[in-house]
Parts: sequence; structure tokens; C-alpha cells
Amino acid sequence: MIRFKLKERLEQENKTMYWLSKESGIRPNTISQWVNNEELEIDKKIKSINVDTLDSICETLNCDISDIIEHVKKDAAE
Repeated sequence: MIRFKLKERLEQENKTMYWLSKESGIRPNTISQWVNNEELEIDKKIKSINVDTLDSICETLNCDISDIIEHVKKDAAE
């Protein structure tokens, strides 16, 4: 399972989703989905990740991919 850590990263940087949207040019809805993915209904969860979006977030937050997403083994997630 892929777990998004964008919410935690924004909190570490003391930044908002609005700030990230303005700085990166990514739609606010996309950022909101990444931040709130674990709380969304199953049919509204993120099904794909755009590489350009991922790159823009990493560039804007000056971080690595592992700072904003991680793979969690299903056994550990349950």
C-alpha cells in the first residue's frame, strides 16, 4: 500500500496546502487528495500518481520522494 506523508511534510515545513498549490502550480484538489488520502472514501482515493506532480512537489518542498510517500507492506498496515 502506498501511504502519503505530504501532510506531515507540510507541517514540518510550516506550510499550507494553499502555499504548495501556489508555489508548485498543482491544482489544490490534487494536493488535498494527497494530504487526505487515508481519510477519503475508497472510490475517491488516489489511483495513480503523476510523475510531473510528484517532481513538482519534491522541487517545491526541496525534499526526496521518500519524504512524501512510502510503501507500507499490507501486513504492517493492518
